[in-house]
Amino acid sequence: MNRSNFTKYYLPLFFIILGFVIKGLFLGSNSLGGDEPFSVYHSQQSLDHLFGIFRNENNPPLHFLLLHYWIQFFGISEFAVRMPSLIFSVFTVLFIYRIGLRFFNLRVAVIASLIFTFSTYQVLYAHEARAYALMGFLTAVSMCYYLEIIHLKSRNIWKVFWFFLANTLLIYTHFFGFFILFIQFFFILFQRKLVSQFYRFLILFVLVMLLTYSPYLWLILSRFSSAAGGTWVSPPTGINALYEMLRAFSNAPVTAVFTLAGLVVGFVILILKRKQNPNRLATRLIFCWFYLPFLFMFVISFWIPMFLDRYLMFVAIGFPLLIAVSTNFILQKPKFRLLIPGFICLLFVVTIKPNKTNKREVRETVQLVKKLENDQTLVLVAPDHFTLNFIYYYDRELFQSSDIESAKKQLHQRKLYCINSLEGIDYKGAKRIVLVDAASNFSAPDNNILNTLNTEFNQTNKHHIEEIFDIYEFVSK
Repeated sequence: MNRSNFTKYYLPLFFIILGFVIKGLFLGSNSLGGDEPFSVYHSQQSLDHLFGIFRNENNPPLHFLLLHYWIQFFGISEFAVRMPSLIFSVFTVLFIYRIGLRFFNLRVAVIASLIFTFSTYQVLYAHEARAYALMGFLTAVSMCYYLEIIHLKSRNIWKVFWFFLANTLLIYTHFFGFFILFIQFFFILFQRKLVSQFYRFLILFVLVMLLTYSPYLWLILSRFSSAAGGTWVSPPTGINALYEMLRAFSNAPVTAVFTLAGLVVGFVILILKRKQNPNRLATRLIFCWFYLPFLFMFVISFWIPMFLDRYLMFVAIGFPLLIAVSTNFILQKPKFRLLIPGFICLLFVVTIKPNKTNKREVRETVQLVKKLENDQTLVLVAPDHFTLNFIYYYDRELFQSSDIESAKKQLHQRKLYCINSLEGIDYKGAKRIVLVDAASNFSAPDNNILNTLNTEFNQTNKHHIEEIFDIYEFVSK
């Protein structure tokens, strides 16, 4: 077999197949939870409906639109709506491998690809019908073509085109995609040699991004101003939040410890021997890609909380490359160079959890409610924003309704209410009540639903379903 063909075609194909097996095996095992039902519900509606919600939606429209057309062909089952995320996650490895091979060596390409493929973090977002896997894919595409332009000084018009297209799609996928654009812009701006070579490219960069995003600039400015007043994300508890995030990227504590040690030692060696590094430009970019936004988002989160694992997807794509590049230089003798990166890679392989729970067991919760309810049962579900999660498993046809308020009225006819408080609910004459509490205090603090029912009814049973669901049974006194 031709070695060139093996490294260029067969190895990437192997990683794609491996990714589909590992990430696709349990694609539909977790319940649709969190914000997934929101994405699926609105994406299944008409384009007029979609463009109506885009005026106030916290996320840009690209993933909604892709999911809209996907649903037209494949429906809204868990497996179907998560398949686009699986595809984007799997094919991300092509560009991670390409960056490693073209700008470093085969060893870096293989190690980075294996770490990415066996990352539980990446599996979780390949199993989520949201925009994060798409953001990761476009980040990898953008950075790959960016390196080809500035490192290889490529004047190929198609590479420039794909770079700008990837960046445009990226910022129409998630607002945090702008971090990648800022890194790319300032990486050139703060290096005199690059500025003199690429100042025209920088001007074109700014103009193209402003032009392509101009229809949406007003929304991101409004989102930024509202975020400045606080977000739903909690601020970091301290410096340990940095380690906890690295642990989330690293599958398990033991992997995180050895990974962190490898990063620190590799960083020091690369600094000390930077003049001996033939890939200095690409190495600097990998370091900037990970460390700058990672530390910036941590620091700013004490004022504007945003240090959340999903928001760091664009950083997590650079993480496998950072490990591979950092550990590649620790041991210099050829026969030992694979020892440390290979060991870390092995830790990722043995600690991956391809069927890790998303801690949103909505399916099991609704199944239990259906067993507990009868004609004399009043079912209360709190908070109200859990409505779409609940209806998806309670009545799939009702979930496909184009009017959520109409769907709620049909639930009321079945004595089922999704609420934030007991105000306006005729509950006092009920003989039996089932209360589903989906962490209602988080969105509606001190709603006193449970306290009121405990005062006016007899609690006969309580069920807990991981991670946030408590189901209470009451009977009249």
